[in-house]
Amino acid sequence: MRLDEQKLARAAECARGYVLNGSLPTALVAVADRERLRWVRGFGEGGRDDPSLEERVFPLASITKAVTAVGIARLVNQGRLNYDDPVAHHIPEFARDAGRARITTEQILTHTTGLPGMSLKELCGGGYRREDSYRVNFDGDLVFPPGTRTAYATLTYQLLNEIIFRRLRQRMEAFLKETVLDPCGMTSTGFRPDPARAMPNLSFPLPDPENAARFVALELSGGGLWSSLGDLVRLAQALLQPGRLMRPGTFALMTEPRPNIQWSTGSPTRRTRGWVKDPLSDFPRQPDAGFFHGGATGTFLWIDPEADFIFVFLSNLWCSRNDHSFATLNLLSEGG
Repeated sequence: MRLDEQKLARAAECARGYVLNGSLPTALVAVADRERLRWVRGFGEGGRDDPSLEERVFPLASITKAVTAVGIARLVNQGRLNYDDPVAHHIPEFARDAGRARITTEQILTHTTGLPGMSLKELCGGGYRREDSYRVNFDGDLVFPPGTRTAYATLTYQLLNEIIFRRLRQRMEAFLKETVLDPCGMTSTGFRPDPARAMPNLSFPLPDPENAARFVALELSGGGLWSSLGDLVRLAQALLQPGRLMRPGTFALMTEPRPNIQWSTGSPTRRTRGWVKDPLSDFPRQPDAGFFHGGATGTFLWIDPEADFIFVFLSNLWCSRNDHSFATLNLLSEGG
């Protein structure tokens, strides 16, 4: 992969601009290939260069889903789980109605379960513990028949926590450590960040200490991990090294777009089993081989196997979307 210094400079100024105009509190951006980190810039208060951000851990929010998806893919690779397994095959009491009886593991990863949603505030305020948090998905009528629409969900991933526990007798934290974090050398990633390294989780929807502590204890496999720039690069590099984490066929299963099941709003989507391939208006040169995941805290991980290209953007503000990531990535792309 050849890097263009002018493109890098424009991308750096783009990321810095989001800090200068107050859209983001920080911006940490990097480019890597399957072997090494090629370029990194960090911008802190006032848009000033801040290399120390490389050593901090950021709230990943929904990039957690992609990390979890890698762990699930490794189980599929080992023949210990199938994407088309009904959830009720592993959690029999989940089959409370005909709709829930049809929901599969894949539909959790592709957000096509039809399960009604619940906010984090409702979850933590409802007294759910880590051991029973999966039961938030037991109540309420399905919003649509499984597999017919797409509706983004986070708490459905708690069903995966329970599947892992019943299959392997492991909590999600231990499962991810064994299947993803340790094999990739991700020593800074987990549900319980080191307070000395953790970035402030700005505008977090659970500001009171009691609910914030409950959030951490839940081990939310759809949104609770913290990680560093280096660890996300190491994850992406492991995925770009054929056979390191899974067979090529399993990698293809994890990253291939599933049938185009529209969002509930009617707009199209291209989801994979845990990742995203949606076309992006802010990134018109998006290659077909690329896949990504973003997080509500302004975090973003992009991987392009054909170009041997990894892009990471980290920040720490909830509800900041990912427009800044797409705009910065576009400046690095061919012809940008």
